[in-house]
Amino acid sequence: MPEKNKSLLGRFYRFLWMSIGGRPWTYIIRDSYHQRPLIWFAIVTLIGILLGHLFWGKPWIPGQTGN
Repeated sequence: MPEKNKSLLGRFYRFLWMSIGGRPWTYIIRDSYHQRPLIWFAIVTLIGILLGHLFWGKPWIPGQTGN
């Protein structure tokens, strides 16, 4: 398919594909995980803590007493 017939999104994806070495981003993340598992563990843990604090349970009310 000639380059002029491709959509803008298709050209952008091709640019990204060539910029990251011609491999899918999922493979790049997988390789990164296998090289540095503790960093990925820390990232996932921090995201979990952040989401837990933002979206878990009832909102905090100043001066609220428990049961």
